[in-house]
Amino acid sequence: MKILIYRDYGCSDVSSLYEGLMAYFTSVDTEIGFTDASEIKAGVLDKNVRALFLGGGAGNPFMQKLAGIGNDRIRAYVENGGTYFGICAGAYYACRDVVFEKDIPELRIENQCGLNLVEGRAVGTLYKELNILPYSLTALSAKIVHVRFSDGEIYPALYHGGPWFDRTNGSVLACYEEAGGKPAIIEKRFGWGKVVLSGVHFEESAETLKKRLHSLRFDKDAAEQNANEMRNGEARREKLFDRLMRLL
Repeated sequence: MKILIYRDYGCSDVSSLYEGLMAYFTSVDTEIGFTDASEIKAGVLDKNVRALFLGGGAGNPFMQKLAGIGNDRIRAYVENGGTYFGICAGAYYACRDVVFEKDIPELRIENQCGLNLVEGRAVGTLYKELNILPYSLTALSAKIVHVRFSDGEIYPALYHGGPWFDRTNGSVLACYEEAGGKPAIIEKRFGWGKVVLSGVHFEESAETLKKRLHSLRFDKDAAEQNANEMRNGEARREKLFDRLMRLL
């Protein structure tokens, strides 16, 4: 069996996701690899693929590469028993409607990506609720948040521009503690397969956050704060990673 991570135009760094999956599945017969739009269009998503991960980045570039046959291939894969796991941009991309920074004209995106694995809206960002900057490639628009599951368990994770899920047809697994209980992680069946969408980067550990610090960055203090907060909650974040991997 294989787990594939999408890595193509518009993707952010997926090394943390790759390293996390490699470590988690090291004792089972599962290969972790990468794929791109051309491979998906050519039919790489077959019965040997246990899950397809679309991570962070930007949804519009995803759409430019996958619209049409790429989306059709992903939908067919999931419908026939595969698992789609979307994180941040990958979660926006799976929903019927995307609403991003609606009140900021230069950042606003309102569209339909065409993948439509989940009805309803992926809405972001939560910069007002979290008292951070609107989305940008800086730690000043990122924050360690907490997600609460229905059983009361709470876990820390990195938030960096991800969505909350509005009026979707998925089951809510966890909500944002710091954002009034808005849905943060959802799950649903699609045909014979499964869709899991997360607005938070549960794959980002304290170690990986620390590695990304650069002394000349103007957001160094914010980045260090995120890394330190994650270090304090790292054991709980690992439990969140384990909990979500058990959904595959």
